[in-house]
Amino acid sequence: MTATTSQQEQQGDIVPHTTPYQTGDVFRLKSGGRPMTATWVGPVAFAPGIWLICEWFDASGKPQQGMFDAATLEPIVHA
Repeated sequence: MTATTSQQEQQGDIVPHTTPYQTGDVFRLKSGGRPMTATWVGPVAFAPGIWLICEWFDASGKPQQGMFDAATLEPIVHA
């Protein structure tokens, strides 16, 4: 018998994912903040959903990095 997706997630297995996002995309937190560039996109073992590692520069120009649930971000579309 093959494990279902939910069984795999409960066992801590990372399952295949689909996302419209890719590395290099630019985002902003839905709550506001500076533009951030995604350097990694995918699932993680410790939480459901798609997560992104993003990098940005703070107000003083110092590079920063953080991990965010995709649901907390909005893509910045450049026309």
